[in-house]
Amino acid sequence: MKTLTLLTLILTINLFSQTQLPDNLVGTHTTADMQGKMITTTNPVLYNANYVAHPPVITPYHPDSTNSTLRYNHVESFAIGNNCTESGSGTKSVVGWYLNNQRTSCYGNTNDTPLWEFPLSNQFTDNYVASTPAGDFVASSFYQNIYLLNGTSGSQVWTFSTATYPDTVYAGPVAITSTGNFVVASGYAYYGAADTSYVYGFNNSSNVPVWTYRIPPSSTGSSVMGIKMSGNDSLVIVNTYLGVYVIKTYTGQVIYTGTVNPVNNNGTQSPQGISGNGNIIATINYIGYVRVLQWNGSTYNLLWQNQEPPGTYYNWMASVDVSYDGSMVAAGTLNFITSSTYDGKVKFWSVAGGSTPVWTYAGTGDEVAGVSFSKNGRFLSAASWGNYYNPSVLNLLVFKTTHATNTPWFAANSSGSFFACSVSDDGQTVIGSGKIVHARAFGNGGMMYNLYIDTAENIIGVHRNGNSVPDNYSLSQNYPNPFNPSTTIDYQLPKPGFVNLTVFDVLGQEVKTLVNDYKQAGTYNIKFDASELPSGVYFYKITSGDFTSTKKLTLIK
Repeated sequence: MKTLTLLTLILTINLFSQTQLPDNLVGTHTTADMQGKMITTTNPVLYNANYVAHPPVITPYHPDSTNSTLRYNHVESFAIGNNCTESGSGTKSVVGWYLNNQRTSCYGNTNDTPLWEFPLSNQFTDNYVASTPAGDFVASSFYQNIYLLNGTSGSQVWTFSTATYPDTVYAGPVAITSTGNFVVASGYAYYGAADTSYVYGFNNSSNVPVWTYRIPPSSTGSSVMGIKMSGNDSLVIVNTYLGVYVIKTYTGQVIYTGTVNPVNNNGTQSPQGISGNGNIIATINYIGYVRVLQWNGSTYNLLWQNQEPPGTYYNWMASVDVSYDGSMVAAGTLNFITSSTYDGKVKFWSVAGGSTPVWTYAGTGDEVAGVSFSKNGRFLSAASWGNYYNPSVLNLLVFKTTHATNTPWFAANSSGSFFACSVSDDGQTVIGSGKIVHARAFGNGGMMYNLYIDTAENIIGVHRNGNSVPDNYSLSQNYPNPFNPSTTIDYQLPKPGFVNLTVFDVLGQEVKTLVNDYKQAGTYNIKFDASELPSGVYFYKITSGDFTSTKKLTLIK
């Protein structure tokens, strides 16, 4: 028995990336053997099988999105795609490969031949990646180094060693501004060492930090689990297992400190969510809560919270994102049917609508490890580990947020597990990366999927009239009015920006979103088809920047 125990200890190691917290805490723990085969386990907390590996399977599902398609899928024999990011332009997909053949790879939309690859050392740590919207700069963080890379060639702009700072060992999550002029990164010590973390701010011209912030040691671990940057680059939200910090990007000033769980010590290993201007943040934890908070000028106040109802065990909120305009929140769950059987959900909220989800998509088979909104807010992607026993279950999902339904706009599946997903600003490119066999099974190999999403809306046509730029915002009276069953609405934008044009009934209930997108300056008209609505008086409201206008229309059938 002693010989067998010793052999087991020799053949298995814990990955640094998943041992950033004490083993007795609720969370995800990843183990790899000396051949580089990996398995991920989850340990739930009580409330107060045979697996066969299959080759990749692609099952598109698009009842409305007729032209959406899988552009390609890339399969790795050894490496695992634990992180990925899509450029805002939708032209460059960056994947952080780790465990074996560690590297950062950049792909286009044509095929799975990399545009470039940046090799990394042979170490068992996460490979974090971030990209500018144009894809001209990429930040990569692996083992003891933070890299800024040229997004066109993959060449190194600079590197920073986290080992140069006291009490830090490994490089953690990274974020980069939209122009690539500034990088926010992290370094941490694994639990049992000094157990502290640093957050660093860098100009793109130098590997010398402009500022540093030291996260103090904690009994629950102070390793940085996530960094997300607000869409306007002004703030980053940083979290450890329990702590959450909102920091000014360019100065390092901490404007808020809090906790992801004010009830007990069950935190999270996932990044938190932040809106484009930083006014809305969302936190999640391993007793199943998503908490949405709003900035009041001096601190963040709780707007509402929602708990995934517990059973025998607490269920987890495993991933979260906030839309750019701060109007929507999405989260992915891990549901414990028993301590060793699982399911997952995607949940979608309107921030103004409160804690009751607009819709819930259930049956993902296991943890929903990532959710991501497009910048225009029209599309939501979700990445799941998939069903351990049924590889036909859809686990890379795309939803259209302007449809108040949990039916995916498009979806694909793999017999493996997706660990991350990302979506372009316009929603037309969605990527997912992960492991080619299920996360809960020992095995080598990874995958990356690139999807083209048909963003057209057949029931609505939006047309830009001419090339002239108006002097002022305006919303015109619809014509004809009264109408049956369709009418046309004109609006003008003197400058580019996000536009929301929504129709409400007399009770103030939203009945249809006509526009929820980024538009260039110009004059537009849109056809509103009310075939499915009853006769009556309705109102349509436009919001763009500081401009808001509401008008009345009458449907007579």
